[in-house]
Amino acid sequence: MKIITPILLVLLSLGASASADILELKNGNVLNGKYAGGTPGPVRFDTSAGQQVLPTSQVIALTFTTPAAAPAAAPQASAPTPVASSTVTLPSGTTLLVRMMDSISSRNAPGATFTTKLEYDLIVNGTVAVKAGTIIYGKVQDSKQAGRAVGKSALDIRLAQIVVGGSPVSIATSGYQQAGEASVKKAARGAAAGAAIGAIADDDAGKGAAIGATASLLKKGEVVTIPPGTLLEFTLTQPVTVGRGN
Repeated sequence: MKIITPILLVLLSLGASASADILELKNGNVLNGKYAGGTPGPVRFDTSAGQQVLPTSQVIALTFTTPAAAPAAAPQASAPTPVASSTVTLPSGTTLLVRMMDSISSRNAPGATFTTKLEYDLIVNGTVAVKAGTIIYGKVQDSKQAGRAVGKSALDIRLAQIVVGGSPVSIATSGYQQAGEASVKKAARGAAAGAAIGAIADDDAGKGAAIGATASLLKKGEVVTIPPGTLLEFTLTQPVTVGRGN
């Protein structure tokens, strides 16, 4: 609060302005309103009853009420920090090089399942999308066991689910192809479409691992068998989105 005595009213007459609203008079009256200016002689004071002009000789004090401080501006929320996406999409054409964990053969009926493990990390845009060792389930797409003397045995298998963060994600792939030394090295150089393999394979990594030259392996009168430990190569036929780095 600020109290102005009659002596200081001279200064107010020079143009001082405030939101003062208490005028005390010598006759005991107290006026509430707003100081509207004045001179060393009269003081103009606005009240609810209108403006009053009073001689400064009748004024004891003029009190200005300090305006309430303006509320502090609310702090602006900082822009959210961009968060890297927790998912990544493997494009169609990505090569999956897997190692068989089970044995599968032309004696297995269509729909039979088997388990594989991803041989190398899959890299997308410089980031590990799927780690080596990830479990990938497959199924027998078609099979035929030939008789002892006639016909040909056939085996067509595909990968069906990749386990990411403990949950299986459906995938669609081509049939398996030979995964010999050249194929392993190609994958290790990151030349598979849309996905790179994170380590260079040994020169002997693919030797003895070639099982099946086409999507449907045919053998006359024999059982087609793919034993555990065999390296097989599949290609994604549709893009799939998975959790990053699982």
